[in-house]
This record gives sequence, structure tokens and C-alpha cells, in this order.
Amino acid sequence: MSLFPEGRRSLTAYAYQLGPAFAYQPAHRYIAADIDVSEGVWLDIGCGPGWLAIFAGAGKPELDVIGIDTSKTMIGIAENNKAGRLNITFREMSGADIVYPAHTFDVVTAVQTAHHWQDPAAILTEAYRVMKPGGKLYIYEADPDAQVPADWIRRRGVWPTDGVLRRRWKKWGMDQARWNGLKAAVLASPFGQAASADPDENISDERHGFYRRMVCTRPA
Repeated sequence: MSLFPEGRRSLTAYAYQLGPAFAYQPAHRYIAADIDVSEGVWLDIGCGPGWLAIFAGAGKPELDVIGIDTSKTMIGIAENNKAGRLNITFREMSGADIVYPAHTFDVVTAVQTAHHWQDPAAILTEAYRVMKPGGKLYIYEADPDAQVPADWIRRRGVWPTDGVLRRRWKKWGMDQARWNGLKAAVLASPFGQAASADPDENISDERHGFYRRMVCTRPA
């Protein structure tokens, strides 16, 4: 049996856990605190090593947090990171095929994962379907031109430098053109096309830390 059953994807997952996931823990803590939900059900699409879900659910017994990822290795890492917290669950699952009923979730997040989406329309449609009326989808992508708030990054000494972070974000984040493309997909999705939706009110384009952020509300 292979030590890394997913091959290169598995190696990438472990490298991410030791590198970027370590560095971005403060950012995930800030995101969880800013959304600030204390009860209900939260879905994190593309949860990776699970830190956003863990910070979101910590100390909140009335909140159930479910993280999904297509990588079995990432889910295993996330399970280890959660250290037995009972209100946090991780499942191997695609955001384009979410196996939960309609109107399940109060909050859906997708942090630094939309740049991987092969079919944004399918994932946005699924996010809308499983969201309760009045629920919110938060999409975050790193901006290669953003300033790096010092307390948003956990460093080992001086590593990673701001220059290294910006090079990563150029490859694994979204510049304005890519962000505009994602926003067009959101406007074409049920979030923008629902009969009761007002795009100017239900879809906001914001900044949070070094991220571009869209907040998409399913009309009540």
C-alpha cells in the first residue's frame, strides 16, 4: 500500500499543511470572528486542513460546522487538526455535488478555493440550493496587489516574506480580471438571477484583510 494513496495530491496536501496553512491560521481566525455565527449550520467548501471550520466552531456548541474537500488526504489532516471537537465534521465531497438537502446551511464559505473551480456555475448553484433563505455565501480570494497585514500571517522567523506571499497570490489568488470573471459567474447564478434577488443589495464586493471578498445573500 502506498504511503501517499493520492500520489502527488497527497504530497501537496501535506506540504500545504506545513506551509501555507500554518501561515494563514491568523487570517482564518479573523474570518471566523468577522462572520461571527454562534448557532445554526455552517458549510466550508474546499476546507483544506480545516482551520477555518475549527476556528468557526470553537467554543460554540450550538453551531455545527461541516467542512468538505475533494482530497481524502486533506480530510484526514483536518480530522487530526480538529482534535476531537464534536461540533465539527469533515467529509470528502465536491462542492459541485453537495449531498445535503436544500435549505440546510445558514452560512457557506469558500476561502481561497474558487481559483480551483472547474465549473463555478455548478458550485454556486449547489451553494444556493443548500442554503437557507436569508443565508449568506462568503467567497474569499487573495489579492496579489494587497498590503499584507502583519497580524494576519503566522511566520517562522521572517518566513514567508511579503514578497513570497504576493508571488503565491499571483498564482493561487485572483487579480482584478479573474475576480471580475468570478463576479460575472455569481451574477449569472441563482444568487443574481433569483426572481426576488436585487444584485445591488444581495451581492457585495468588498475587501477583508488581504482578500477580495464577495458576500452573496440568498433572498429570504
